[in-house]
Amino acid sequence: MLRDFFEGLGAFLEWTFGILKFFGNSVNVVFSVIIFLALLYWFREMIKHQKAGEN
Repeated sequence: MLRDFFEGLGAFLEWTFGILKFFGNSVNVVFSVIIFLALLYWFREMIKHQKAGEN
């Protein structure tokens, strides 16, 4: 029973990685942009706290 579950899970993961091959490098670019924007937001918030006198 567990073997069937893990084989099914493995087949599903292989299928999803096949989809990622279709998109190529664009997935990496999207994730990089999201992380960069999140860092910019975080830095701006930290500057606001610093100006308000909060540490």
